[in-house]
Amino acid sequence: MKREYATYVIILLSIVLSAISLLLISGTHGALGPVIPMLVIGLFIVGYILYDFGAGVYFLFLLGTFMFFIDRIIEVPIPLGIVYDALVGLTFIAIFLNPKKVKDWKGFNNAITITFLIITTYQLMQFFNPNAVSKTGWLVSMRNNTSFLLYIIFLQLFITVDALRRFTFFWLSLAALVALYGIYQEIFGLTDFEWRWIYKVPDRIKLYFIWGSMRKFSFLSDPSAYGLFTAFGGLASLCLLFGQYRLPTKILFFGLAVIMFVAMSFSGTRTAYAMVAVGLLFLMLLNMNNAKVVMFSLVLVFCGAVVFFGPFYGSTINRIRSTFNPSEDASMSVRDVKRIGLQSYILSHPIGGGLNTTGGNGLRYSPGHPLAEGWDPDSGYLLTALETGWIGLIIFIISFFVVLLKGINSYFFVTDPIKKNYILVYIVPFLALSVAHFTQDAMYQKPVTLIVMATYAIVIRLSPTLNE
Repeated sequence: MKREYATYVIILLSIVLSAISLLLISGTHGALGPVIPMLVIGLFIVGYILYDFGAGVYFLFLLGTFMFFIDRIIEVPIPLGIVYDALVGLTFIAIFLNPKKVKDWKGFNNAITITFLIITTYQLMQFFNPNAVSKTGWLVSMRNNTSFLLYIIFLQLFITVDALRRFTFFWLSLAALVALYGIYQEIFGLTDFEWRWIYKVPDRIKLYFIWGSMRKFSFLSDPSAYGLFTAFGGLASLCLLFGQYRLPTKILFFGLAVIMFVAMSFSGTRTAYAMVAVGLLFLMLLNMNNAKVVMFSLVLVFCGAVVFFGPFYGSTINRIRSTFNPSEDASMSVRDVKRIGLQSYILSHPIGGGLNTTGGNGLRYSPGHPLAEGWDPDSGYLLTALETGWIGLIIFIISFFVVLLKGINSYFFVTDPIKKNYILVYIVPFLALSVAHFTQDAMYQKPVTLIVMATYAIVIRLSPTLNE
């Protein structure tokens, strides 16, 4: 009954605030038109998150998915990145503000938490890095460093398997929507406001128009984020095929996988293509004793071979083929030269050059730094090594290894088939994404970074030592 009363109060408050906003809009001749409804919606969201912190996760996913699309439509700059970070903080605080909400700290003391604390401490200590030229870069990095808070949020959210199921189907539905809009862009072309956004930065068209075709990006920040997200969603959908679901549901999952892989191909992101290949190989290795999984994987490999060697041509097909011929790809050669050239800096700076000192971010937050130039490090591992040194790189690699080790261990020792399938759904694309991080800053792009943090919590919550 109390929950029903709270719902009525929220509805009544929304009606009152809407009425007030209409009066203010009419009294100001529409000058506050765009602002007041956003404030009303914002107040509603804040109240609902304080009432149920789990809602914050879903609002975060919605914001992380559509914030770049909103930025393209509304030419007036809105600090949605700050709103996103604030929403993470609000959701974290809401965990402790509702004493009646069930909380479970069992399992918090584990290797993943320890590595997270080590990483966070190391990043805090970067404030004293003598190689940094500005504290601004460090401060901005700390504002964006919400990973540990997200880990705790997901750890509390996934107390029940039902909560994990709702989250999984929610983000897969969003991924399908992202994929479908990417296909729409491919068939019908970009909208006027999307073309305006592309030409807003002079060099952007050079990065997006490749091999005679425009790379698609859907609602997300760029083709790379779009390709990685759809690749992650496609692999997760394939893994759900091997869960205990009825045939119509399995057909739905297969259809989702096909849609996401087709949409991914229009991103022109070769890292995403390689990510799918790595994920399928890992899926097969984890299920060598499962004939159905092995046969299905081999069929997909055969289909891939037909695409790769068959008499098919076009910008998308050619770009897919170039993924598996890196020696013939000029851009890969440039990346290799860049990485080799920066190895001496990494070896001579064990704690790195400081946070936000590399490439474009370096020019913005740390002008005058040796690493601050108009280039992109591309590789997430290279970026980590440059800014936090080879010591920081080792710590980050260990953290990924701990998650994978914990996930693989849980997959083989969990007896509950539902939990076993969910571990597969997250650990397979996570491994593929960690490999993709070698050529892209893959692990921390929105909204896929939310699924990464969710994976950290899932392998703990579904651990056999915690549940069986």
